[in-house]
Amino acid sequence: MGYCVKALDSEQLFEISELQWQKNQQQYELLLRYLAVPLQEQAQQLWLAVESFDNLAACETFAFLSGKQIEPVAIGQTALKQLLQQLQPGTATNQVQESQLHSYQQNDIVAKSDEIAEVDAQEPIIQLFNQLLESGLQYSVSDIHLEPLRQEFQIRFRIDGVLQRHQVLTLSIGQRLNSRLKLLAKLDINELRLPQDGRFRFKTAFGETLDIRLSSLPTQYGEKIVLRLQPNTPVFDDFTELGMTNEQAVLFRQALSQPQGLILVTGPTGSGKSLTLYSGLHFLNQESRHILTAEDPIELQLNGIIQTQANAAIGLTFATLLRSFLRQDPDVIMVGEIRDQETAEIALRAAQTGHLVLSTLHTNTAIGAISRLQQLGIAQHELENSLLLVVAQRLVRKRCTLCQGDKSQQCDCVDGYRGRTGVYQLLHYQQQQIQMDYPTLLAAAQLKLQQQITTTAEVERVFGKTENS
Repeated sequence: MGYCVKALDSEQLFEISELQWQKNQQQYELLLRYLAVPLQEQAQQLWLAVESFDNLAACETFAFLSGKQIEPVAIGQTALKQLLQQLQPGTATNQVQESQLHSYQQNDIVAKSDEIAEVDAQEPIIQLFNQLLESGLQYSVSDIHLEPLRQEFQIRFRIDGVLQRHQVLTLSIGQRLNSRLKLLAKLDINELRLPQDGRFRFKTAFGETLDIRLSSLPTQYGEKIVLRLQPNTPVFDDFTELGMTNEQAVLFRQALSQPQGLILVTGPTGSGKSLTLYSGLHFLNQESRHILTAEDPIELQLNGIIQTQANAAIGLTFATLLRSFLRQDPDVIMVGEIRDQETAEIALRAAQTGHLVLSTLHTNTAIGAISRLQQLGIAQHELENSLLLVVAQRLVRKRCTLCQGDKSQQCDCVDGYRGRTGVYQLLHYQQQQIQMDYPTLLAAAQLKLQQQITTTAEVERVFGKTENS
């Protein structure tokens, strides 16, 4: 099962009298339940006394609770019984350090999702799953990476755009966790040769429903899974809360207030484009407007807006939805991404015939969006007649306002950062020419630096040391 099984003679067996552990009834009940006793803790390992090597439930539970690789030590029924008697609260024997067991509080973790509620919430794999998602929400994690390596199973969190190692499991426990996640996403757990994609929902302790997208990938050492967490992120009425300057917020509102035309938001994956679009839709959302969206997937549900999800597998593409939208008497149309010439042409046609259209493009700069549209076959005169505004953006981490990046202080931030803010570049297409006096993205980032919102290291991480666009 992936555990490192060792046979120890009497001289190698740990002397329990040398271990220091403050006795605690709840911890003792945990030992009785799983018939196991932690013996010694090392950097990546926890030695666990069990009756026999068949006690996989104990190994998995303590691996989950400690985050370490378990080295089971089979000592037999009689020796284990004597050991548990010695450790019973109220006896005078020295015991294992409380720090080795302080996190082993199973009652703190309960199943939160509808799917999990149907299985045994005390099952270690279910507890591990719950703990991962609760930790992910606590640290505002966008993605959870579950990665089989040569000798271990690594779990990493993407926090504010940066991957951080969170936990290490044995390969066997990692494989069981992957199988459980695939079941929740209604995927084939026996298919390990091909990538698979799915999704499921998770109900948090606060009653919120979290949509989770799952992507699996076959690798050299097993199946890697990435979970994309999609919490109900609040949208903003004040665009400066996104990170725009006052001038940029005014320009964005003016473009949104036009009766027709095209507004594009550009940037790489994970740059915050969706939140900018949703905030724009929230600004437009009025009873007098009919707003339709074509998304893949629907990342945030907005009351009063008709949202549809594209499904290329059955032919329901963005282009197909856009053609249908034009027969639905819309005032505003949002399409998740302009990916091909057909979608671009229909979006431009809609923008020229009395509709306000919002969409995204994967380009690095605002000027790059215009070049991309031209590559897709959009003529210059069509852009001049339709394109209102191009918004290019990135996300940078914000300095923690509590500790100001001083790691010597007790603060739960990550590396001196807490949260992210947008860095924006707006290009207003006007009077048959581009206004060339707009600031670059790097210049906008340097303004955040001058305002001490972020750091030099963070600007260099996002933009590089030589980028001047």
